[in-house]
Amino acid sequence: MPGKRMKMQDLERTTGVGRETIRFYIREGLLPQPERPGRNVAWYDESFVERIALIKELQQKRFLPLQVIKAIVGNEAEPSRDEVKALLELDGKLFPAVGGGSEIMPPERLSDVARRTGVKASEIRQLAATGLVEVETRDGDQWLDDPGIRITELWGKMRQAGYTNELGFVPENLRIYVDFVRWLAREELRIFSHGVAGRVDVEQSVRMAESGISFVNQIIALFRKATILRYIASGNLAEADPDKAIGRTASASRDE
Repeated sequence: MPGKRMKMQDLERTTGVGRETIRFYIREGLLPQPERPGRNVAWYDESFVERIALIKELQQKRFLPLQVIKAIVGNEAEPSRDEVKALLELDGKLFPAVGGGSEIMPPERLSDVARRTGVKASEIRQLAATGLVEVETRDGDQWLDDPGIRITELWGKMRQAGYTNELGFVPENLRIYVDFVRWLAREELRIFSHGVAGRVDVEQSVRMAESGISFVNQIIALFRKATILRYIASGNLAEADPDKAIGRTASASRDE
């Protein structure tokens, strides 16, 4: 709720957070843009106070990095405390059902993963550059954690299946999946937390999250397959529109 409006100095005094930090939160999408009726005038409503308090709580009590906090609070709809609590209660309880196995793989040196999978170390670093896997430096060595190890293994299998550099299949191609999945995950978390907050207990929310992810993964896979087939049927990938392709097919059927 908007409530009364305040200037930056009032927001600083109320929250105990300096203006540079507040501006950083705005630039990073952790806070929305303020109302700007004039070039050098900005108004902040009480929702900024609530959002800043939530960011501080997640940083200081949960020790969450800003990227994770952004995934929780960085959307246009203001999340309630109950919604955030519903998400945080899943921490450490979700998935063994997702990610290819019930056991979490132990960390492995990047060089060992490269040797085992046949994926060059330089190529694993290219996968990391897209944001698909994370490479950490520990004691002078580079390491991969699960799921980075599993993703590298799958990329190696794609290479073995014929997806080669010579045919134009490079790690950079995967960046579209990184951008899409980050957006999708944020939207899924927003919808899920809004639905379960204050309505179901932790055990049920964990069961719902795991089964929901499994079901939606299947729905996405089926829809993706159907869409690819429609694009192929259209005969023109540059201009393909699945909906138009369906319309043409239906029209042709009526004409026959």
